[in-house]
Amino acid sequence: MFYQLRFSQLDEGRGKTPLSYARYIYLKTKALVLKDNGGYDLSQGEMNPVIFEDFVGEVLDREVPPVIWEPFAGHTGVSKTQNFVSNIEGMELISFDLKPSDERVRQADSTMTSPGKPLGGVLFHPTYFGARLCDDAREVGFASSKEAYMGSLRKVAEQARKYLVPGGLICAVGRDYRTGGRRIRLDLWYLEMFEKIGMTLTNVWLSEPDVVLIFEQGV
Repeated sequence: MFYQLRFSQLDEGRGKTPLSYARYIYLKTKALVLKDNGGYDLSQGEMNPVIFEDFVGEVLDREVPPVIWEPFAGHTGVSKTQNFVSNIEGMELISFDLKPSDERVRQADSTMTSPGKPLGGVLFHPTYFGARLCDDAREVGFASSKEAYMGSLRKVAEQARKYLVPGGLICAVGRDYRTGGRRIRLDLWYLEMFEKIGMTLTNVWLSEPDVVLIFEQGV
């Protein structure tokens, strides 16, 4: 019964609580609050760099390829993620963006193009629903509905799962916010999407206003 309940009911405050949601809430109560060293602009869609730095550490601690895919690299200037990885010998970061502003970021549409090699990790930080940070209508933030937005993200999530090795991790960065008078629960949208493609939620981190969900690829 629990497994058949829709997360959309949870969005709207109806129905009982799915078991995966209960696990999420439990992990959130125990979540690590990440330090904030500043130097980033939330209004431009940037995240706390410590999220990525700590995620790299998690990947390197595992027996997985030292390769991370960043399907939504952003286009606000020099890539902070590429800068960080450049100081780690043997680590590779594959970054995609529609209109990259850093030569280390590949111009590619991550809903259509795969990373092309086995991955130990994926940094999943798309433009948020309702946010339009560029003039390219292909940007996922331009989606006119939740269904269209999540349809695009699911294509990327399925590519990520296809290339992740067993034990590989996905770091999904989202938040609970409002746009156009509507409450958006990206954390719950991610939880439902990654659960449906077979990923397991293993950890939750907090970095106000974002919530970071860590998913693991099973065998």
